[in-house]
Amino acid sequence: MKSGEPPASGAGLLRTDTYAGTTPVAVVWRRYVLLLLALALACAVALVVPRQLLPDGAVGAQVLLGVILFLLLGAPAIWYRLVAPLLQEQRERLAEHAAKTHLAEERLRTHENNARLEHALEIAEDEAAVMRIAEQALQAMAPDTGAQLLLASDADSDIDQNITVGDMTPAARCTIRRPRDCPTVRRGQGLVYEDSMSLSACAGLSGKLDLSCAAACTPVFVGGRGTGMLRSLGHTGDAELYRQLQSLTFNAHLIGRRLAVIRSMAASEAKATTDPLTGLSNRRVLEAGLARFLGQKARFALVIADIDHFKKVNDTHGHDVGDRALKLLAATLKQFVRREDLVCRFGGEEFVMLLAGLDAGHAATLVERVRAELPRATAREKVPAFTISAGVVDEQDGGDAEALLRVADGLLYEAKSLGRDRIVTSPRTETHVDAMVAGARGAW
Repeated sequence: MKSGEPPASGAGLLRTDTYAGTTPVAVVWRRYVLLLLALALACAVALVVPRQLLPDGAVGAQVLLGVILFLLLGAPAIWYRLVAPLLQEQRERLAEHAAKTHLAEERLRTHENNARLEHALEIAEDEAAVMRIAEQALQAMAPDTGAQLLLASDADSDIDQNITVGDMTPAARCTIRRPRDCPTVRRGQGLVYEDSMSLSACAGLSGKLDLSCAAACTPVFVGGRGTGMLRSLGHTGDAELYRQLQSLTFNAHLIGRRLAVIRSMAASEAKATTDPLTGLSNRRVLEAGLARFLGQKARFALVIADIDHFKKVNDTHGHDVGDRALKLLAATLKQFVRREDLVCRFGGEEFVMLLAGLDAGHAATLVERVRAELPRATAREKVPAFTISAGVVDEQDGGDAEALLRVADGLLYEAKSLGRDRIVTSPRTETHVDAMVAGARGAW
């Protein structure tokens, strides 16, 4: 296991120094000296041998034989000492130029992909969009070997996002449970696992791999904390894996940076719309929910409820117990609502419920179930027993949000005036509600 630096020997990497592809002067000098000696020998043989073999009068034959001997002896020397080396050097230069061109094209393509990824992430509005873009980036980066993205909601949570692309066998997939289980996250830098030997393989692998399998891994930091990692598979000894690590590291940086922005915005929005004590939505969310229900012209009910004699609870048992009572009521209200409903803390000890699809009668029945549950909840949580009063209306009791809240608040005040620990609805639904509540109490 090594860090994300290429091998020291430079094996498989291109030479990029100034004199790459040139021939040393000593080699050139020796090459031409041997060539001159070979040509001198060929000339001597071409001059001497014809005179020894042919009569002095056959000048033309001597010249022809000398030329033939010179060509037979000198041509191989010229080829092997001059022409062949020049051709080999030319082929090497062309191969080096092609390799450099390919590398430049790869770098340009990587730069373009990184620029597109950065732009796409900048306009991503939520984590789902970031994950979709990250998956597309991994598919473009490692279409053949396979890649994987593991991510948690924070550094201390379990991995809850697992994206795998390409041809990655189950044994090659990382199965860490938490981000800190990954060596790259603990070290804070990318690593290349050059083989899958048991002593150097990542402990997060789910099975034993082929010895030729290698991997590059890099951490994903969100807000300065390691919350996941990116990894890509390769082959042992392939220098491309180190270049792959550089792309992974850059992509991890972009993904982590965007996630940090999105999560920070989500946290700020949640803080602005959530009651810090009970975890319920606040008045701002209530107003938006009311506007949405009224705009849809759909049936809904509105309930305003509060704790009876809450000041006495605080004065008798202390504010800590009062806070526990508020949280207990909030949890009990949430227990009886659906996903499409809304429960908000209106202020102090007052709570508001928006119940989609219900009229005032059915909403009053639901609040009766809450009242029936409170004695059991207070006993279970060891909170002093308390009761609640509520005013219930539906969309027919007011033309706008302000009118509905005003009517429901008046009904709540009426419930207090009648002795507390009760539900009051508008006179329009009172008879119907009494019958429903009586039936519900008989069922309990």
